[in-house]
Amino acid sequence: MRDPKETISWDDTDDVPVATLLVGFKMPEIERYTGVGCPCIHLRLYSTVMRALGLDEVQLLALFPLSLSDTTQRWYASLGSSRRRTWEDLAQEFLRQYSFGI
Repeated sequence: MRDPKETISWDDTDDVPVATLLVGFKMPEIERYTGVGCPCIHLRLYSTVMRALGLDEVQLLALFPLSLSDTTQRWYASLGSSRRRTWEDLAQEFLRQYSFGI
């Protein structure tokens, strides 16, 4: 049995900061963003929930794609790593992409 305070990490495969998580970490249920609806609300909800769990910026960045639907995950995958190095960078790119008509 693993110690719940033990951490796991994965290697940097895309020039993105590497995140380390507790072994027992479970991704919270956050509605996946589909490209419809307010991107500001999605960012605020995601950031609030994840920070309440004690996650840092590197972890926020690493787990953000899990809060996206298939279409928005494809957008994220096409985004150059230099445009998602910090949470602020990623948030600005996300808003630039999905804030049409707001």
